[in-house]
Amino acid sequence: MQKSTHWPSVLILGVVVPAAFLFLLAALGFGIMSIVGLFKNASDPAGSMIGALSIAFEAVLLIGVAWFVSEKTRGRAQADQTFRLPFSMWHILAMLALGVIALPIGAVVSYLDNKFLSWLVLPLLTILLIVPPIWVMLGLGTRNLELGPRWRALGIFGLGMTLGPLIMIVLETVLLVIFVVIIVLVIGQEPGKLQELMQLASAFRNETDPERMLRMLEPYVLNPTVLKLVIGYIAVAVPMLEELFKPLGVWLFAGKIEKPAQGFALGLLSGAAYAIIESLGASGQGDTSWAVIVAVRAGTSLLHILTTGLMGWAIVAAFHERRWGRLVATYLTVILIHGIWNASAVGVSLAVLSDAVRHTSWSFSILPAGLCGILVLLFGMVGLVIATNQRVRKLSAQAKASAMQPKADPPMAETTEGLE
Repeated sequence: MQKSTHWPSVLILGVVVPAAFLFLLAALGFGIMSIVGLFKNASDPAGSMIGALSIAFEAVLLIGVAWFVSEKTRGRAQADQTFRLPFSMWHILAMLALGVIALPIGAVVSYLDNKFLSWLVLPLLTILLIVPPIWVMLGLGTRNLELGPRWRALGIFGLGMTLGPLIMIVLETVLLVIFVVIIVLVIGQEPGKLQELMQLASAFRNETDPERMLRMLEPYVLNPTVLKLVIGYIAVAVPMLEELFKPLGVWLFAGKIEKPAQGFALGLLSGAAYAIIESLGASGQGDTSWAVIVAVRAGTSLLHILTTGLMGWAIVAAFHERRWGRLVATYLTVILIHGIWNASAVGVSLAVLSDAVRHTSWSFSILPAGLCGILVLLFGMVGLVIATNQRVRKLSAQAKASAMQPKADPPMAETTEGLE
């Protein structure tokens, strides 16, 4: 029976409970805005309803986390039960079947551009297409692995949905402002460019045509120096921040997590939490681009799960086995993986932008290379998660067998003391 206050669980509840409450309020606000927009013929009421249902789903997850963490706060013995994900291999077939059915239906609905039909169908399909790949990737990575006490595992998941993303948003926003200032200074060095930027900002306030806005931005966005800074921010700076803070819960409990294999599993769980927040948050488009956005976000979710799992493994190994060099090497590796993924996505986007504005043919050269890079990374990430799972299980079994072996008695020292 727990006699004193368990402060770690109390502090987690202090983060998760207010977040769940705010998520419910946000879901209510988006829902009302969506219904009003539907009857007032707004541009994208389905997008608002996707946001409302997604945030409500996240709030339900956080309420579940709060319940199980509160068991530790209340001193319940079941809070310390070893936690395993209830994953079965048939879940993979279910996910594939769901994708084969749901994605074409959603694509057709979004293409028809019927606002009421999109409002009715796309929100649920968004969750059904974003969440199952996350579950399957998480299940494959944590298969036959223990995640430690239930309250701690779910607490780390809750922190991955709340405190971790909040810290990253703040830091990325600050960094973005710095990059924008640098870009303005770079452009402003050319004679007359600073005045042009001020006029552009003024013109943007009254402009609503997306194509005209793209044409106005084109000389600046496709500037080689600006391109380097944009790619540097997206492919280097953002991965550096995200890969450091996504496993926030693992960092906080690194000294208490029993073994590196558990660190890997908890890292996967933390990455899945972040993937849910980011992917559902970025999928709130109910127009004809819905199918592409949902498909891309599903792939990005796998990236976040893999890289955070590798970091979780390296963090716990560093704390328990003093493998700090491996931690640094893993951090640089996941930044590289994340950076290549982001750079491929940026390359595809810039090719499409250039073709739309300048009528170039970049898409024929850049688009296939970018898509191939994304597909190679996608299949490679799934394979790496499975291979890493097998590796950490093997290492855990070896460590357990070594610990169970009886230690040999120390050799008796031979002495002739007392003998004549």
